[in-house]
Amino acid sequence: MTRGNTVGHATRATFATFALAIAAVAGCGGAAPDARYPARPAGCPVKSYPAEPGIQVDDLGPVAVDCVAAGSACERSVLDAVCARGGDVAWGLGENALSAAQVTAHAAHTKRVTQGPSERGCPVQVFADAPSMHTENIGPVIAVCAQDDSREVCLRELQDQTCLLGGDVVWQVEGPTPVGNKQRMRGRAAHSK
Repeated sequence: MTRGNTVGHATRATFATFALAIAAVAGCGGAAPDARYPARPAGCPVKSYPAEPGIQVDDLGPVAVDCVAAGSACERSVLDAVCARGGDVAWGLGENALSAAQVTAHAAHTKRVTQGPSERGCPVQVFADAPSMHTENIGPVIAVCAQDDSREVCLRELQDQTCLLGGDVVWQVEGPTPVGNKQRMRGRAAHSK
């Protein structure tokens, strides 16, 4: 057997092991079952609890990883399976034996403060910088306004977009900035806790 064949065989074996580990995570992690929590990328931050979590969570179901296939990356593979479910919490990890060939956990997401979208015109507090109270971030929000709209009209549209995302706070507000024949305002939507 030539050296090239040995290297090729080793590379194929390593690739096959890696593919099995990915398949184990993907097969057991599944797609996010709760539309409120879309799948997150591998490597996302996940809080781990050996037993029941000490915070309020929305349960997303169990995940399991074949640790024989995952090898030394087993623990991270479990957390990646939680990410794939849209979770940011893994609990029940202490129920697994130290030498378990398959590790299971409960995927969950910290319970959201917002209960869904509100109607346009809902009350929204505006902050140029960080909000002065505790909030749960929802995400970026953009308002597109007519070129001749006043700052107040454009700001109300930004507040309305925040309402539609379920927020009652918009912070780090920027603009309006001219873009073509329109104006654009940006901010970060959040919900007060």
